[in-house]
Amino acid sequence: MRLRREEEQSREIERLQRAKAQQEADAQRRALEARQREEEAARQAAEHQRQLQESEARVKAQKEQDAAAERQKKDKEEADRKAKEAADAAEKSRAQQIPPPQAPLAPSTSTPAAPFTAVTTAPQATNASAASAHANEIHAKYLELHARMKQFRNAFADEHKQKTSPLKAAVGDTRRNIRLRLGQINTDRKDSVAAIKKLREDSFNVALSTQGPTVDIRPYLISQDIPQLANEAEAQYPAFLLYLFICFEKFVLKQFEKEAASADGRTIQEIGLIAASLLADQRYMWKGIPLTDVLVAKLRRVCPLLFGIRGTMQTVEGRSRLGWLEKTGPSEESYGQKMRGLGAGYAALSLRSFNAKAPAIPMSDYWRAVVSICNTPAGELWPGHFAILYGLIRDYHKKFLTFYGAQARGVLRRATYDLPARAPARCKDAAGPVSVLPLGWRKEGISLD
Repeated sequence: MRLRREEEQSREIERLQRAKAQQEADAQRRALEARQREEEAARQAAEHQRQLQESEARVKAQKEQDAAAERQKKDKEEADRKAKEAADAAEKSRAQQIPPPQAPLAPSTSTPAAPFTAVTTAPQATNASAASAHANEIHAKYLELHARMKQFRNAFADEHKQKTSPLKAAVGDTRRNIRLRLGQINTDRKDSVAAIKKLREDSFNVALSTQGPTVDIRPYLISQDIPQLANEAEAQYPAFLLYLFICFEKFVLKQFEKEAASADGRTIQEIGLIAASLLADQRYMWKGIPLTDVLVAKLRRVCPLLFGIRGTMQTVEGRSRLGWLEKTGPSEESYGQKMRGLGAGYAALSLRSFNAKAPAIPMSDYWRAVVSICNTPAGELWPGHFAILYGLIRDYHKKFLTFYGAQARGVLRRATYDLPARAPARCKDAAGPVSVLPLGWRKEGISLD
C-alpha cells in the first residue's frame, strides 16, 4: 500500500508538472500573439497615415495644377484683350490723324500678386528635411496671418472707440458679451446650447446684420482654395464680423488655458463644442469657407508643437518659436498648464462630428497632431510635447478609439508606452502623467494590451 501511494503521488506530481508546463506554454503563446497584434496595429496605423498623406498630396497637387492652368488661361485672355484694345486704339488714332500714344511693344501678361489663397501641402521631396522645410513654410504663412489679424483688430478697435463712430456701442457690447458668455460655460450641455444661442443672437448675428465697412477676406484664408470671383466686390466680408471672430478665438484659447487647471475636462469640451459650432455655421462663412484659419493662426502662434514645429528650448529665440511667450519670466508650471489646455481644446475642436455639416477642423488633423508628437525624435522632445499630448488624449481616448478603432489603439500605445520610455531626462517629470494614463483607462474597461 505504501508503494502504491508513493507511485500515485509520483504520477500526480508528473501530471501537475505537465499541466504547469502547458500553462507556461499557453501564456507564452498568448504573449506572442498579443505582441503580434500590437505590431500589426502599429503597422496598420503607420500605413493609414502614409495613405492619408499620399491622398492629400495627390488632391492638393491636382488642385494646384488646376489653379495654375486656370491662371495661365486668365493671363492669356487678359493679354489678348489688352492687345486687342491697343490695336483698336491705334486704328482709331490713325483714323483721326492723331499720333498714337506711347505704349509698350507687347502687353504685359503679369497679374497683381494675389492675397494668400491655399497652402500647397504636397512637397515633391519625400525626405524628412524637405517635409520639415515645408511644415516651416506653412507655419510661417500662418504667423504672417496672425500678425495681419492683430494689426486689423487693433486698427478696427481704435477706429470704433471714437465717439463719432456709429458702431462704437455695438462693437463694445458684442465683444464684452463674448467674454461674458465664455466665462459662464460649465459642464452642463443645456447651458452650452443656451450659450451658443446667445452668442449667435447677441454678438455674431448683430455683427452680420449691422451696416458697416467691409474687408477683402482673402488675405485671412490660408488652407482653402479661393473660388473664382466675378469681381472684387465678391471678396468683401463684413469687417465687424471678422473683428468679432478674431476676438472670439482669442477669448476661446484663453479659456482653454484657464480651464486646464481643473481636474474635470468637460468644461473645455463644452467650450470646444461652442467654438466648433459657430465656425461650422454657414451664415458666418464666406462662400462656404469657414474662418477656421483665424483660430488656427492664433493656435500656431501660442502652441506650435501641436503642428509638428520643432526647435530648442535652450535659447530665448527657440523658446519663443515653441510657444513660450512668458514676458514676466520663465514659469514651467504656467507653460505646462497652458499647453495641456490648448491640447485638450484642440481635441475638443477637431475630434467631433456634426449632423448635416462638416466640422470646421477635420478629424484627421487630430490624428496628425498626436502622431507628429509620437514621431518626434528623442533629442527634440521637450516637456511641452508631453503636456500637449496629455491634453490631447486624457479625456478623448474613447472618441479616438470610436473613430479609428484598432489603429487608434496602436497610436495610444506609442503615445503612453513608447514615447515616455524614450523621453530624455529633461522630460521625465512631464512624461510621468502620460505614462500612467493607461492605468486609469483599465478601470474604464479599456486595455491597450
